Amino acid sequence: MRSRIYLPILALLSTLASGQSMSPDALYERAINAITGVAETQNQQAAIDYFHRSSDLGYGPAQIALGYYYEMGIVPGNQGQASVDLYKKAAAQGDPLAAWLAGRRYFLGNGVPQDLEAAKKWLKMAADQKSAYGAYYYGRLMVERDPAKATPFFKLAADQGLPQAQYFYARALKDGQGVAQDKLNAYVWFMIAADAGYEAAGDSLDHMRGAGLVNVDDINQAQAKAKDLEQVVIRAVNARGCSGWDGEFAELPSPPPPSLQRFCH
Repeated sequence: MRSRIYLPILALLSTLASGQSMSPDALYERAINAITGVAETQNQQAAIDYFHRSSDLGYGPAQIALGYYYEMGIVPGNQGQASVDLYKKAAAQGDPLAAWLAGRRYFLGNGVPQDLEAAKKWLKMAADQKSAYGAYYYGRLMVERDPAKATPFFKLAADQGLPQAQYFYARALKDGQGVAQDKLNAYVWFMIAADAGYEAAGDSLDHMRGAGLVNVDDINQAQAKAKDLEQVVIRAVNARGCSGWDGEFAELPSPPPPSLQRFCH
């Protein structure tokens, strides 16, 4: 009789011990499952608990996810500093997503004092790893300081499908800022950004036509080039994978939610 009683207890203790000794990546996967499961199994609080445990073990992706919850005010506490500290811990491990998220906070002064030198450090780290968002934010920072140095970073992000970067790259081409002036290709990139829904690009197309900066032949040629280039950009977006959240294509993009972050590292 005793063995019948003890066996379930031992099984329960074994299960609990197993949960306590889970690896940080396994805890992270548990958290992802908790937020991406079907409606009956979704449990945000359980996910946050798993992210906490994984983060405490130094796992970068979990630190980013937990930082997101702090930044959004979902986890109580000093949301501004807590999220930045978590992003920086993950960025120090070489994660480009964490680097641009940390740089973004310092760039905006969002929840922490604005610090453009700190922003430059973290955004450059992300951009050097070919992060589209890191490159775009770094370009936005540098366009005020050294416009010529901003252009290659706008191009990097434009090639990966960020319409806001395509717009700034087109502006650089139109004005000859950090690149040889090329009004035809400026018109091409404005078209691509406008097709993606970036309104300011549409205004620039109108301006270029109205000011006589392009003629009918230029426009026809640009349309053909834009059509071909858009296919290249679409393939780049699909390869990048990090896409599909509200605020992604805002002038100053917001962080991806944890359910999508795994495609952004």
